[in-house]
Amino acid sequence: MTFLFKNPFDGELHPIQNTPDNVFSHKLLGDGFVVNPQNESIVAPIEGVIETIHPSKHLLIIKGKDVHVMLHLGLKARHDIVKWHVDVGTSVAIGDPIGTLLNNFFNQSLNDQSCNIVFVEKKTCTKLDAHITCEER
Repeated sequence: MTFLFKNPFDGELHPIQNTPDNVFSHKLLGDGFVVNPQNESIVAPIEGVIETIHPSKHLLIIKGKDVHVMLHLGLKARHDIVKWHVDVGTSVAIGDPIGTLLNNFFNQSLNDQSCNIVFVEKKTCTKLDAHITCEER
């Protein structure tokens, strides 16, 4: 399966195995990438509908046509690191602004600023230019 993808953060994507969080580095939720954002902007990585925003706000899931993409912000569940500009049920196009990282996010240690982008329930995912190719589990 191949679909359009945009990095939701300004920053270099690395394999999810490089994240300091064992749940993500062992791909227990799916394959993906880790990034340390370089600025406050968060955009929609895929076209879809906002399916979940965790009460602590540190986690958002977008349901696309063939994939769920989870954005997990930082290593600690904190409500004071992000302001979402979308609600559950909001339809988004790829690249739409969906959130802003707050100063408290950048005041954490560099490890705690790791953001995981997870293609839920996918075994392997590879980025090819503006596309992601994933294999089912």
